[in-house]
Amino acid sequence: MGKKKLIKVYRLNVEEDETGRRVRSYRVSRLGIALSLLTTFIVVLGGLYALIALTPLRTTIPGYPDPHFRREAVANAIKIDSLESAITRWKLYSENLSRVLAGDTTINLDSLLLAREAPDSLSR
Repeated sequence: MGKKKLIKVYRLNVEEDETGRRVRSYRVSRLGIALSLLTTFIVVLGGLYALIALTPLRTTIPGYPDPHFRREAVANAIKIDSLESAITRWKLYSENLSRVLAGDTTINLDSLLLAREAPDSLSR
């Protein structure tokens, strides 16, 4: 398509079917129609984006977490971490208790706890 075809002006008449009377008359070019369609498309996409991103409608999207659930997930992760630490301490305590009951030497629990927790603290 050449530049002249894009800017060439056409007349679009809207007429009544029965009487043939002209209702409206528009002067359009191919470039004007293309720009109008592009502008309409961008406005519709922007409106849909604003509707979804700026309203609570976004929580209906699968996989998009609700802020309440996000806070709960963080709180649960912290609880799991502290429970894992407690389980480790109980395992060391029971192992040390069984060594004491068997008459073996005891284990220094503080050094073991520090050794087991050190790799976790470096990865955070």
